[in-house]
Amino acid sequence: MISIYAPASIGNFCVGFDSLGAALAPIDGTLLGDVVHLEHADNDAFFCVGPYAEKLPKSAQENLAYQCLVHFREHVASDMPSVSLTLEKRLPIGSGLGSSACSVVATFTALNEFAQTKLSQEALIELMADFEGKVSGARHYDNITPCYLGGLQLTSHLVPNKAISVPVSEDWHYVAAFPGFALNTAKARGVLPVSLSNHDAVEFAQRLASYCLLMQVGRFDEALELMEDKLAEPYRQSLIAGFSEAKSALPKLGAEIVSISGAGPTLFTICKSLAAAEHCQQWLEKNYINAHGFSHICKLDNRGTRAISLGV
Repeated sequence: MISIYAPASIGNFCVGFDSLGAALAPIDGTLLGDVVHLEHADNDAFFCVGPYAEKLPKSAQENLAYQCLVHFREHVASDMPSVSLTLEKRLPIGSGLGSSACSVVATFTALNEFAQTKLSQEALIELMADFEGKVSGARHYDNITPCYLGGLQLTSHLVPNKAISVPVSEDWHYVAAFPGFALNTAKARGVLPVSLSNHDAVEFAQRLASYCLLMQVGRFDEALELMEDKLAEPYRQSLIAGFSEAKSALPKLGAEIVSISGAGPTLFTICKSLAAAEHCQQWLEKNYINAHGFSHICKLDNRGTRAISLGV
């Protein structure tokens, strides 16, 4: 059996709308992401299990992971032996943590390994982006690429091999807090303006370019000062109950940055110490998260999608 784990991710990463994404690894060892199990079978079979399986369509034909299997067999490896594919759905849908990307990335990685098709990095990322786009309505790379490769990635169709890894400070801790309710990605994109002024477009380009260059040369504190989302956060924050209060309270507890993860409703903070992250998590557990939510103190997951043992 092949078991492939794909980690959760933060899309947009505050300053990089549709261009920057970061993979997350909870420091307590929790697998915050999806797992796909693949093994030989007499006929193709599909199963969906895990804590969030019931939130997905009952029909296999409507499940993204199954659709990936059908596509892979029809267009990539027509002679692949029959398989039993099990999606272990460990991330809530509509969370802003790259849930659909996790399913897609884990599935295609497992199929590529099982069939020994040896697709290139670029070919796999393009294949993954096609299917992630079925959920978001367009092809976006900022969850797909960090989920697959790990770390913080500058990513788009213009970037060579679709990804450039961006260094991060080893001191940074990230608190990811899912409040316990879903936010439809299409709805979150629907509140965004359809066009930008010349001033806003130029400022976004300058901010993102400066941020990436500062990170590349290790000037992390100066890069943090540039982490402001003027493109999406002002329009989406009203869709997320409690976000404005968190944005106001958490900097007083040590958060350097408070922003929306992807389309939301998960928020994330960047803290320079574990102690600050713990203070922020305590506040979020008490004031932001309901009975269905969760929070994790994380570092970046630099390994990305990978094979795991069944015991993990």
